[in-house]
Amino acid sequence: MLRWVSLILAVILSVFMGHGSWALFTPVDNFLIACGSSQNVTFFGQTYVPDSVQSSLALKGLGDSVVATSNSSIPLPICQSARIFSSTTSYKFDIVREGRHWVRLHFYPLPSAGHNLTSATFTVVTENFVLLNNFTFKNYNGSYLFKEFAINVTSDNLALTFIPSNNSIAFVNAIEVVSIPDQLLPDQALALTPSAPFSGLSRLALETVYRLNMGGPLITSQNDTLGRTWAKDEKYLHVNSSAVNVSVSPATIKYTASATSDTAPNWVYATAQTMGDPNVANLNFNITWVLPVDPNFTYFVRVHFCDIVSTSLNSLVFNVYINANIALGSLDLSTLAGNLDVPYYRDFISNSSGESDTLTISVGPDPNADVPNAILNGLEIMKISNEARSLDGISPVETLLVLLPKKSRTGIIVGLVVGASAALLLIALCYCCFVIRRSKSTHQGHPWLPLPFYGNSLTMTKMSTTSQKSGTASCISLASCNLGRLFGFQEIMEATNKFDESLLLGVGGFGRGMLDQIMDSNLTGKVNSASLKKFGETAEKCLAEHGVDRPSMGDVLWNLEYALQLEETSSALMEPEDNSTNHIPDIPLTPLEPFDNSVSMIERVNSGTDDDAEDAATSAVFSQLVNPRGR
Repeated sequence: MLRWVSLILAVILSVFMGHGSWALFTPVDNFLIACGSSQNVTFFGQTYVPDSVQSSLALKGLGDSVVATSNSSIPLPICQSARIFSSTTSYKFDIVREGRHWVRLHFYPLPSAGHNLTSATFTVVTENFVLLNNFTFKNYNGSYLFKEFAINVTSDNLALTFIPSNNSIAFVNAIEVVSIPDQLLPDQALALTPSAPFSGLSRLALETVYRLNMGGPLITSQNDTLGRTWAKDEKYLHVNSSAVNVSVSPATIKYTASATSDTAPNWVYATAQTMGDPNVANLNFNITWVLPVDPNFTYFVRVHFCDIVSTSLNSLVFNVYINANIALGSLDLSTLAGNLDVPYYRDFISNSSGESDTLTISVGPDPNADVPNAILNGLEIMKISNEARSLDGISPVETLLVLLPKKSRTGIIVGLVVGASAALLLIALCYCCFVIRRSKSTHQGHPWLPLPFYGNSLTMTKMSTTSQKSGTASCISLASCNLGRLFGFQEIMEATNKFDESLLLGVGGFGRGMLDQIMDSNLTGKVNSASLKKFGETAEKCLAEHGVDRPSMGDVLWNLEYALQLEETSSALMEPEDNSTNHIPDIPLTPLEPFDNSVSMIERVNSGTDDDAEDAATSAVFSQLVNPRGR
């Protein structure tokens, strides 16, 4: 009895070791979502849950989504429903364990009443990476699209955002977000042109472009421990007769700690392409696979080997080429793997071949080998995100999220116009106030005092007791000056032609409108030209094309105070009894701390004009106006 038990245990252990079952990976995060479905969907042995009932998933958007379903005979169960978005919408997944995750998207343009999914044009992004940019089935030859990405999630959630293009929609049939084993994808690989280590892969996004099973059958996600699909390689062979496929029983594959069933299924290592008979005189020819790629990107290349053809060690020695570069020379496979039937793989970083839009992989015999032969079992090619953190185009996530469709921009336009009106009104108010104050200070002889930084939009902080006694108010209310007015919504509608998009200034700050009056022409005609110039420069910067180029409110007040100083100085110079060596008494000359991210300060330093020189000479006076925290 003990002998039989021992024999059975030995057989079970050998099967376990042969199939690598001891290395099976269980993903901590495993979201399988059937978008728009009303019930669970089984697809290749896995259960997909409707997006309306998944507890760890939030669906957030600017508008409502609709559902499309089909009762017709759709070939894939996962494609029998879809969720359609008419405005920017996000799926937000709660992540338990940070690290790399598969993000898989399934698309099938179902016939839908009122929507043509085939002509839909949309963009898909995460918080940091662009996955698809202006994708449409019009430019795609197939009817079903499957996209697989590897994203390193560094927070406790992952947002997947769908952005319809103008006057279009977005849709998705199914989504997968699944954890990846830490050791599967490295942080570093060997770059070939020039030959040097390439580090930092974990900070980049990857997109699976090719995953091929050389010389073997199609391997579906049901037969892969990580849910991957391995396609057949024949259509990519440069010369079909140059290769002949070989195979052994998958049970003979001997996995190791460095190459497990998570690396690739045993069916990948149990099949291969070796040298055939291309009917050429030179027996040292190469087997070459030609794979179309986008020449604007760099690629992660993994080649899989397993010596399933040799009968003894050290008899299979060959070379591996990627494009025109030799990646592995005189590769003695059994020596590197440690034995026959043992998986082995290597990783490289490469561009497309020269100026073309293809990437070529070749294997060929080493000239010094006893037997001319070469082998390749599997191949993976993944696109690497570019400097814009994009896998499709050159626009970063921030740009694509700003360029929202027209349907989503009405509320934004309202906010921009109201903000612009308030900013212009504030500038005009401050300017009028300092002109009146200049008139008072000129006749009363009181020293100049700066405007404070803080206060609300209607009535700012009460003047201090000292200011009241001196007759110079540090702040003036809008009502007491009788210099401003509140604009009703109807007035803003008329001024902006009902928020006409042609009146937008840039992409994130202000709009433009025509109002019946803001400033008195007689008042502006009396203002000194240098002071008016500074005021004009400040107003122009407030209307810059991009928000980052516009000054903060601290900068605006600083420039207005400086314009006031120019006005008072010019007026004082015209007084015969004035001493021109010091026009602003009672203020200590302390050094001026720089503004953080202050565009106006940077421009003053770099412009090199006479006015800027005058700014620099008097900048110390305004040290008390600086907000050290910046924006």
